[in-house]
Amino acid sequence: MQSRLFWKEWPKPQQAVYLLLLLMAAGTLVWFGYNYFIGTEGIIGWDTMAKTERISTLIDSFKLGPFTLNTTDDNILFFQNFTGSEALYSPTSYYLLFAITIIGMVIFITVVSDLPSFWFFVGLTVFLGLLVNFKFEVLLLFGSSQKWGLIGTILIYFSAAYFFNKINDSFSFLTRLATFTLITLVLGAIIYYTAEVNTPFLYMSVYGIINPLLVSLVFIIMVSHEIIASFVYLLTRSNSASSKNSLTHFYLISSIYLINVLLLYLHDRGIIDWNIVYINTYLLLAVSAIIGIWGFQRRAAQFANILGASVNGALIFIIMFVVCFATIAHFTATFNDPALYVIEDVIIYAHLGFGVIFLVYITSNFIEPLGKNMQVYKVLYKPSNMPYFTYCFAGLIACAALVFTAGWSIYVHKGYSAYYNSIADMHYINGEFPLADTYYKQGAFYGYQNHKSHYMLANLAEKRGDDINAAINYKTAIAKNPSPQAYANLSNLYLTQGNFFDALFTLNEGNAKLPNNPRLENNLGIVYAKTNIVDTASFYIEKATNYEITAKTAQSNLVALLAKNKLDIDLDSIFSDWDSKGDLIAMNNELALYNQNRDHFSSDYWPKDSSLSFLEASVLYNQSFNQLFATDSLSSKPILSLASRPENAEAYEMLSFGLSINWYKQNNITQAFRKLNWLANNSPIQGGKFFNTLGLWALEQGASETAIDHFSWASERFFKDAPFNKAIALTEASHIPQAMEEWVKLSSTGPEGTREIAKMMLEILNPQQSFSDLPDNKKYLFLRYQLSYKDTTLFKGLIDNITDANYKGQAILDMSNKLWKKDLNEAAIDIYASVAGLQITDKTLFDKIQWFELNMLAAQGNVRGLATKINQGIEFDKEHAIEKHYFSGLVSEASGDTTKAAENYKLIAYMNPFKEEATIAAANFLNVSDKFEAYNILINAIEINPRSVKLLKAYILQCARVQLDNYAQLSMEDLKPLISDKAFQNFVNDYNQLVKQVAEEEANF
Repeated sequence: MQSRLFWKEWPKPQQAVYLLLLLMAAGTLVWFGYNYFIGTEGIIGWDTMAKTERISTLIDSFKLGPFTLNTTDDNILFFQNFTGSEALYSPTSYYLLFAITIIGMVIFITVVSDLPSFWFFVGLTVFLGLLVNFKFEVLLLFGSSQKWGLIGTILIYFSAAYFFNKINDSFSFLTRLATFTLITLVLGAIIYYTAEVNTPFLYMSVYGIINPLLVSLVFIIMVSHEIIASFVYLLTRSNSASSKNSLTHFYLISSIYLINVLLLYLHDRGIIDWNIVYINTYLLLAVSAIIGIWGFQRRAAQFANILGASVNGALIFIIMFVVCFATIAHFTATFNDPALYVIEDVIIYAHLGFGVIFLVYITSNFIEPLGKNMQVYKVLYKPSNMPYFTYCFAGLIACAALVFTAGWSIYVHKGYSAYYNSIADMHYINGEFPLADTYYKQGAFYGYQNHKSHYMLANLAEKRGDDINAAINYKTAIAKNPSPQAYANLSNLYLTQGNFFDALFTLNEGNAKLPNNPRLENNLGIVYAKTNIVDTASFYIEKATNYEITAKTAQSNLVALLAKNKLDIDLDSIFSDWDSKGDLIAMNNELALYNQNRDHFSSDYWPKDSSLSFLEASVLYNQSFNQLFATDSLSSKPILSLASRPENAEAYEMLSFGLSINWYKQNNITQAFRKLNWLANNSPIQGGKFFNTLGLWALEQGASETAIDHFSWASERFFKDAPFNKAIALTEASHIPQAMEEWVKLSSTGPEGTREIAKMMLEILNPQQSFSDLPDNKKYLFLRYQLSYKDTTLFKGLIDNITDANYKGQAILDMSNKLWKKDLNEAAIDIYASVAGLQITDKTLFDKIQWFELNMLAAQGNVRGLATKINQGIEFDKEHAIEKHYFSGLVSEASGDTTKAAENYKLIAYMNPFKEEATIAAANFLNVSDKFEAYNILINAIEINPRSVKLLKAYILQCARVQLDNYAQLSMEDLKPLISDKAFQNFVNDYNQLVKQVAEEEANF
């Protein structure tokens, strides 16, 4: 045990220093191991970048003649892909390496001050070289760029060393160490306070980076034979007279070891690429270094004339150990791959070259003792034939031969590259990006296709918005020493530039070279999601869900993929074990998926801050949209208040539209129309969409004339669906010549599916076709579109040609509606009577007929007939909530319960101006107590539904009651083109009579 703890024999101060250095050695091994295993992610982390995609989502649909019309809006999806972050450099690694280097130099000069005369001056020369490499002149000490700082430092250190070595050599190790430590601290303070650069020690660290690199290379060579030496120790330490086969075992195990090192060398040179496990280069060094702690002591006698006491050699060895692994840890932490390239190759070359020569050394000196199974380890460094120096020199030649075979200039250039990369890092840390860019370019020039230089140049190019140079540098960065971040960033740049296939090929290459990287798999799935290859996209995204680091992001992306591709799936099976709370993007995508499937999702998200981000606004909108599929109504006041805040101006349109569609669903048609009309008139981008939606709503409410206006305004704003919808509205309004013009345009310039519909409509609207030769479905369309409300006689003559009861019933209902809308109630009732006796099998049509009949009974004031009809099984669903209040108001009014009647009428007065009879009934009832409230009801109604004959008539008559004759005359002009001249004149007579009556009442009051 005593030989293993050899430092126990030293004086206490040296023991303490050595143990401290052993702890530092263990620390640097841990530091290196940590950086090695986390890889580039220690500096280049990962960010998630969310990109939005809009998916058209159905709000509602309705049938109109042969057409099924849909109101839709976009839900926003967020696809998240991973991107390599900006390099998160901290000066800590540089400062730590610098501190370790300085500690090493203090230990070194302390030992040198105790060396024999010749080696003392050799040591001072080495120390001088180390000081020169720090380039004191760049620190601008005292404002000077001269070398006075270097000269002063040399004089101070050398004077102290000379004093201890030549003038008074009686001072203890501890005194010398303390002196050099104090000198170092004083010089450090002077540098700190007199340097004109902001970070003087960072400057010294990066400009002096060559020092620890050279020390590391020397150390690697020093320990390169230790593994073979350990074989001798392990095989012979317990040998006795009865031992056997030491020589055979030694050559066998040494051959296996050297063959593995040779395979590593061949693989490193690209000569072989076998699918086998190769020795890890750094493991090779770590094992050699740890063994070398004891191995160096066993060969201490070889250096006794140089180092004097064995403690000096041990201290130099252990500080070189610390510096070596701190250097490798630092270069790994800063992913300075040119330096690592040099270090890795020197490890391989040294272990192969010195290993083979050391085997020759053992064979030359100890083959006979090994054959005799003697304890050779005790005399391993006491050669009899081949001197130890010869081994060292021959090993150096062998190692150099391998270096020269590979191309010595490569390693010099790689060293320069590592040096310039370090300087660039310093400027990057200091925020001096143009200087950093210049030095990274130098690093890229000397280190061909090195990852660090090119990745950082790409990062800096992205900062400048130079995507072309960024892509070039990322592509170069992945050529030799790829990182997943570089692959991710390059593919993202390609996508930004619209180079889809380049992005796909890049990620496929990255996935092949760096398999099972969940972030690249996620990104690959996102790229495939942009195609129709949904299975492949979901395959890669699902793979990414299996890793904790990417699970939530990938799950959110999978939901977005399902929503985007409108896959018919069981939502409960997907979300049974998935919690999206706290993850807004996941919640947003989940809502969008439920919206696509028209299922309600229970969500009560509300932002913490009143200032909304785009994501928060999207979640609120998708949540509002989802409320369309709930049984309860959306609470609009909080959203309206939030959207109206000045800081949420960008979210106002989105949230207001969400409110509008909910109000429409809740039968609050007036509020929905008003809000959406305001949006349409004030939105330069979305105005076309909003007007188109208003047009669709008007069509659904049976107001085709009003719909024409909205679609015209949408067309003026180049909304793509507006021309088609306008053609339908013109056709529905019986403006056949104008409708045919629109259908002709669509038949030649519209989308492919629209062209076929346009051609069909042109056939239907052709007045020359023979009605009797048409099938029932086209006969129905002929009657719906070719005949106006004026053609009742022709209609009666043709209707019996339709044999299908459903088509016949629909045609009768259509004509009755046309007449009803024109306030020709008697004619409407007359036509409607012919529906009696038809065997209607279409439930939707049957329900429409029932509701039309109820409205006729209500308009006629036939309360008893209305009640009887309702009692026959009529159910009031949400769609007919207004009718429920309307009919209840009529019944209450007829029974004399004016309070209940008032309650019902007030509820519906401003709700839906397209339910003309209900609106007019409310106005008429309230006119008794408040003429101007009745007037407000009607003016509100015609603002939303300005082409309604019944509303215009009611409004004009109300103007007469409140003596607003000018407004009445203006509305007369709107009414005149909507009805026949005779009907108009009759109404004018009624109006004049009412005016006269009101004047008389006023005079008599």
